[in-house]
Amino acid sequence: MKRTHNPNKSQIHRSYTVEDVALRFGVHKRTVRNWIKKGLAICDDKRPLLILGTELRLFLQQQRKVHKRKCKPSELYCLKCREPRLPEQYTIEFIEETSTKGRVMAACSVCNSLMNKYFKLENLTSIQRDLAVILPLQQKHIG
Repeated sequence: MKRTHNPNKSQIHRSYTVEDVALRFGVHKRTVRNWIKKGLAICDDKRPLLILGTELRLFLQQQRKVHKRKCKPSELYCLKCREPRLPEQYTIEFIEETSTKGRVMAACSVCNSLMNKYFKLENLTSIQRDLAVILPLQQKHIG
């Protein structure tokens, strides 16, 4: 399972060794060396390898952009498949989380695992246009 790392953990006015980066981000030294092979810039080829904080931050931001997957309005992101997929139409359900946001839950059409999508309640009509969302019945308040 790939993990995203917070680029803001690296200070831009500092240089790091491979070991420093590994400790700061909680990864193995070999992972940092793989990042260098993927394109993380180093100061020079002399030992110890030094990595500028600005270069580290830019590299991690770029890696985040590469791994992002945008969903179309009619798709939900399946965590098991790791892909945006169309949900099973009869399993789509709406859950109101707070007064301003909600969640659509459904089963994946490929692997049948649970999928979620969070959104603002003001966007509910656009989501209902794309998906057949089942709204829960309103419960009566005892007055």
